[in-house]
Amino acid sequence: MSSSENNNQTARGDRQQTRFLSLENAKRILKTTVVLSALLLSIWAVVLNQALEPLSDENVEESAILVETEGREADVYCPEGGADIFLGTDFDGNGKLSTDEITSSTKVCHGQQGLSGPQGQQGYEGINGEHGNGSLVNLTALSPGIPCSFGGIQVQSGIDTNRNQFLDSTEVETTAHVCDGRLGDDGEAGEHGNNGSQGYSALIDQQPAPTALCSKGVVMRFGVDDGIDGGIAGDGILHDDEVRESLRICSEQLYQGIVGDIFVNSGDSASSQCYESIANSEIEMYLFAASNGINGCELWMLDVDNTPIMLKDIHPSGDSIPGKILGLQSMETERGLRFVFDADDGVHGRELWVSDGTASGTLMVGDIETGDGIDYTSEITEWMNGIVFTTNGQQGQRMWWTNGSVTTSIWQAPWLTSSASSDLMNQSTSLSSLGQNMLLGDDNRLWFAAKEANIGLEVMQLDSQGTLTMYDLHPFGDSSPSEAMVSNNGLVLVAGDGTGRQLVHLDGTGGLQWLTSMTKEGTTTPVTTMAPKLGLHQIGDSIIFDVVYRGADATLFSYSFATSNLVELSSTILAPGHSLESVTNGNTIWFDCVLASTGMELCQTDGTVEGTHLTVDLMQGISSSLPQALMYTDSTLFVLAKGIDETGTNSGHALWAIDNQVATVAFDPYTGIGNDSNAGTYGGLIASSTHVFFIADDGVHGHELHQYLLPSIQDQWVVWS
Repeated sequence: MSSSENNNQTARGDRQQTRFLSLENAKRILKTTVVLSALLLSIWAVVLNQALEPLSDENVEESAILVETEGREADVYCPEGGADIFLGTDFDGNGKLSTDEITSSTKVCHGQQGLSGPQGQQGYEGINGEHGNGSLVNLTALSPGIPCSFGGIQVQSGIDTNRNQFLDSTEVETTAHVCDGRLGDDGEAGEHGNNGSQGYSALIDQQPAPTALCSKGVVMRFGVDDGIDGGIAGDGILHDDEVRESLRICSEQLYQGIVGDIFVNSGDSASSQCYESIANSEIEMYLFAASNGINGCELWMLDVDNTPIMLKDIHPSGDSIPGKILGLQSMETERGLRFVFDADDGVHGRELWVSDGTASGTLMVGDIETGDGIDYTSEITEWMNGIVFTTNGQQGQRMWWTNGSVTTSIWQAPWLTSSASSDLMNQSTSLSSLGQNMLLGDDNRLWFAAKEANIGLEVMQLDSQGTLTMYDLHPFGDSSPSEAMVSNNGLVLVAGDGTGRQLVHLDGTGGLQWLTSMTKEGTTTPVTTMAPKLGLHQIGDSIIFDVVYRGADATLFSYSFATSNLVELSSTILAPGHSLESVTNGNTIWFDCVLASTGMELCQTDGTVEGTHLTVDLMQGISSSLPQALMYTDSTLFVLAKGIDETGTNSGHALWAIDNQVATVAFDPYTGIGNDSNAGTYGGLIASSTHVFFIADDGVHGHELHQYLLPSIQDQWVVWS
């Protein structure tokens, strides 16, 4: 506490006392005089000390003298408590006195409380006196001159007669000066320091702008030739890792629009079967299925300029239709990132393929079955630096693991010991329907549905050491597990308990706990349709899911692990996630929905009743915006949907950007009144590190791939046209 704060507290106390000079007032004035005297003596001691201990010019000019007080508890020195007063020079300039900066201190102790005297006769109640005025002290730093040749402090005190909490010039009663001593002589020069290490040269280079963004532009790169990360120090070349800043300049508007007319003129390169795609920002690669009208539906990719090229004609005499069943997936392997997909080469049937992004590296994993190994019952998931997938053929449903170069039965995976593999092979003889409707991998476990001869269609867990655990959720029949997600060190899924469909949590050791026992509203009949469209999602400790709880339409619910509470998040938002896959940023889930007042639009939830509501009504009123695809990227929610733009015109299906429930048209491939690009009719939204890709019809080229440049990338460029 500073001396000014102490004086302010004294001033507030003075207002509550009489202005007449009583014996009690005299005692208080005496105590105040003692404290001020001790303070002035301490300050004078510091001044003398500074005069005896020379300081450098820099410290004297930049350091200030500080006075601090600190309350003191009762001890051997002050039996009734009191205060310590410290004074010193603020050498480090932080506005506080550290221990080594204190040059003088003194103690002011409270007097011992006297014994209570005999109670006197109660006097007559007098008239309340006026509030007294507080006393104030101002400390002002003095520059060298008069009255202090070497600078110092001016101390002014007085009574705050106008009670404005400031000591005005007319209120000053006493003025004292505490002057600094004369500056000491300079000390001896210190030793020269060692020479620093040789610095690295600054480099600048100029590169052409990437044509995928700008066909007439330049990128100026600035960096240091220090070999940081993957660079080479001192070689005179500015490597990518050595770049510190870049200036990107384009002499025309950055390009966004159709990527290329793959099926020339008005032909459609995409269709209801030929549309799957995948992008990976780590290696800047975009693979997709497309047809040029000559080679059929085959595997294509975008080169460094975002120009579409056919990666491989897998079925030379027909359509290979990459990703028709399993889509296009990625997997991390010991050899790097690989893409996997199903395709038909016209000889071996529909099998699993792998690609490293080159024609020679695009190969069939193996002819696993006679005819089609992959059918509509097949499932796929990433696990143990590879992927696990199921096939269905003459030998029934089987489960495999591959990293693109090695493909084997899951029971004989290369990391398993021979004894573990032998045990698994024996156990697997009683299993069928492997992966039916459920196959999911986490860091250490593979969860899958399978039919076991004794317990029926149930959940199985295989850990990385080769231990197989079976969960008998429905002891008298099939639990038929379906929707599932990894959660709370285990698995949360939807399964049958013998009466209906409920949520259950499985731990990794064979234990299970039913989380819900829901019945239809107003009945004792268990619900039979749970997570039919939206599926399962987690926000915080809550599982978010949809249930047909009343009538025929599903509504949104949440289950809290912390409280075990089950809450309906909205009774008016119907059919959540009915047509689209939902998206989330970890705090909010967005999904298509139906409301009586808006039709089919976008809704959102954060897992609370208050945070579950309509996101935006793109087609205001009862008309539906008919959203086709959703994506959250670049801190923005993107949707392909109809809407009324800022001019009041129906945009048709266009790319909308939504931020804080405010929607704007980001890109409309087919502008004009009455024109509809039907964006998202085929395929969805795919994001790379720079673009959002989708399929749309611009009215000239048919359904082709389009690109929209992310706002964060646009902001990196200086554009003039």
